[in-house]
Amino acid sequence: MAPAKNHQRPPFRAEHMGSLLRPKALIDRRVALDGKPALEIANDKELAALEDEAIKDIVQVQLDLGYHAVTDGEYRRHQFWGTFFPGLEGFEEIMNPPLDMFRLYVPDLAAFTEAGHKPGESIVCTGKIKHKGSTYLREWNYLKSLLPPDRVREAKLTLPAPEWYHLRYQPGRAYPKEVYANDAEYFADIAEAYRTELRILYDAGCRNVTIDDPNLACT
Repeated sequence: MAPAKNHQRPPFRAEHMGSLLRPKALIDRRVALDGKPALEIANDKELAALEDEAIKDIVQVQLDLGYHAVTDGEYRRHQFWGTFFPGLEGFEEIMNPPLDMFRLYVPDLAAFTEAGHKPGESIVCTGKIKHKGSTYLREWNYLKSLLPPDRVREAKLTLPAPEWYHLRYQPGRAYPKEVYANDAEYFADIAEAYRTELRILYDAGCRNVTIDDPNLACT
């Protein structure tokens, strides 16, 4: 009897995860915008033009190499997690966060602070969490436009882990107690936001989403 096919595997042997190396022009523009809010950076027209060109190039490289799970290199994101959380109602960005609010053992925080840099983008919950429009749909639609129709179903986006910002902060600093009484309430609204995001992406033709860096063991 022939062995049963393992349907848990993707329809290809291997795929890459995470951001691809960014071109220097893209890095230079982001450095010039450092210190501005994440959503303001995401809407910078000069940056968008550089991203468009860089994404065209990296998509073609992947197609030429025969990659199946083609991505946009995450070139529209300052870090791999992108703008999902700052795009939600109920979250606000802290521009100069105090170090005592963080769990400094968390890998991304340790990498920044040990090198003498400020922590990466810091978003905190300040009110009830609600999805108010996808910030990833633009990324997906542009990627899709660069692919042959028969390759779209394999193309991939990544979403940050649902506990990403909860993980980074000390107990009691991820959300106000007057907004959420406990973690269960907080994560219930985050889960609903993810369901909404995934539904929007699915309706736009996205069939391959990976949750990147789910550091559950560090919480």
